[in-house]
Amino acid sequence: MITINRPTGALIASFFTLALFCTSCTPKNIIVNDDDDIINVVDDDDNTPGPADDDDTSMLATSLTGIVISAYGQPISDVTVAILNTDFETETDANGRFNLTGLSISPREIVTFRKNAYARSSVPIELRENTENNIVQRMTEVDYTFSFDAGNGYTFTDNESLQLELPPENIVDAKGNSYNGSVIAEITVFDLVSDFNFGNEVLAAPGDFTAINSKGEDKTLESFGMIQVNLTALSGEDLQLGSHASVIRLPVQVAGVPPVIGDEISAWSYNEPLGKWIEEAIGTVAEYEESLVWEFEAPHFSTWNCDRPISTHGCLTGTITDSVGVPRSGATVRAVGITYISTTTARTSQDGSFCLEVKNDETVWAEISYSIAGQTATQRTDPITISAGQASCSLGEGTCDDLGTISVDISTCVSGVVIDSQNNPIVGAQVFSPAGGIASTDASGGFCLTTQVFQAADIFVQSLVNEIAYQPVRMYTQPGFPSCQGGCSNIAIIRPYADTSCAHGFLVINDSPAAGIPVNIYDDEFPAAPIASTMTMANGDFCAQVPAGITATVQVGFGAELCASETLNTDNLGGEACADDGQYGECYSLSGFVCAM
Repeated sequence: MITINRPTGALIASFFTLALFCTSCTPKNIIVNDDDDIINVVDDDDNTPGPADDDDTSMLATSLTGIVISAYGQPISDVTVAILNTDFETETDANGRFNLTGLSISPREIVTFRKNAYARSSVPIELRENTENNIVQRMTEVDYTFSFDAGNGYTFTDNESLQLELPPENIVDAKGNSYNGSVIAEITVFDLVSDFNFGNEVLAAPGDFTAINSKGEDKTLESFGMIQVNLTALSGEDLQLGSHASVIRLPVQVAGVPPVIGDEISAWSYNEPLGKWIEEAIGTVAEYEESLVWEFEAPHFSTWNCDRPISTHGCLTGTITDSVGVPRSGATVRAVGITYISTTTARTSQDGSFCLEVKNDETVWAEISYSIAGQTATQRTDPITISAGQASCSLGEGTCDDLGTISVDISTCVSGVVIDSQNNPIVGAQVFSPAGGIASTDASGGFCLTTQVFQAADIFVQSLVNEIAYQPVRMYTQPGFPSCQGGCSNIAIIRPYADTSCAHGFLVINDSPAAGIPVNIYDDEFPAAPIASTMTMANGDFCAQVPAGITATVQVGFGAELCASETLNTDNLGGEACADDGQYGECYSLSGFVCAM
């Protein structure tokens, strides 16, 4: 048996191909291939239309764009994005972006996301005509990867509170035949309680928290823990449990009022074709080494959720417009619980309005995802505490808490501070990003600028002649408020380079020493803008401060007007400086710059 946890598990799991869940794992109370059922995925005349239903789709074409990011907001490349039960499939690029075209208009499709060493995810979406259908999807890495012999079974534990029992001779293939041989197991315990800017994985869970209970009733869930288990053969074929259930002990996660020892809480599995959680079993809250755990018997493996249906309802409304006030139809709005663990989702109507079911007397924030001219973007609202009284979208939106009109565009904010080597604030510095956005630091050295969301952005301090060089900060911009009117999740602390050296040379233009010509210094890791500059003296000489420990380019002019340049490595330099009178002593000696203009 081999056990490897995140992120080391990625190295092993990359050798195995993940396949889709087997249809034999569908819960017995959900009928998938039959006619006239209330809950159905692929037949005619059902109340929940499906993607393969002739009467539910249109020959009109549309598209779906989006981006896949990690729980830490970083783009994930090479994710296979597909429409379930169709031939439509693509992969994300280096920036996590994808585009599926030629799709049929449909009231409900399931979009799946797969990548080796990542937990499987999917999300239902309505594909609308004349709308920029868009998804912002999170994914999270598998926590544990291990192998075991199917005949012997295995009991896995993380040496804390997580435990998974795999009975011997209890593994079957997709056709239900007994399987003997090596099994690769992947376990992901979703982090539902960390800060949303630092690894919370609730938005990486499949779907949202809408569900169907054992009576066939629609419910919205509040979670206390979530686990995904996938079994595969060495060939990559999906495997499942046989006739014996697996006993799972899962740590309880709480954002609000915790359950108590002895509480019975239902176990809900995620039904991917349906795009909802299905009530299948009952678990019990217990204590293990002074921590709360939840124990249940899983009849099959998929994603399992420890949940209670929300019984006290509120609702949240608002209207989404673009920056000039035009309603944004088709934007996706998700309510995310802060003081409880749950999410709900809605799409905006033609007038940009939405209504979300939430838990009353609790605090949530809303994430708005949309596309403008093919550019995916998203932003978050400030937290809002829902009123204590009972309310619901079905009772009329007048009963709901209202966020008002929310203007969106493809921008976000970057805030931070510029300080010197002694941590003193720098006042009046110009901070900018070549991707867009500029700001001046205030009396505390603070700044906030607007730039594009979901982009690699370098943040610079404008270089001044013969002044100190500040090291740029690189980030992948996360959602925020584009006008800096609220919280900003993109933080940049900009300091001077730790050590400096210098380089000297001379400039001749048209056979004459060139005086008063700017000379710019670039950090090759951040080539979009200069980090320092100087001017040539009357005799054409110049001496420039250059950070130590980098690869730098010294150049005169740029672009089509580039006169001359030279690249130098300053790894072995440091401490040298240009003299006040321009003398250069121990500075690095550049070749002469000779230009014809």
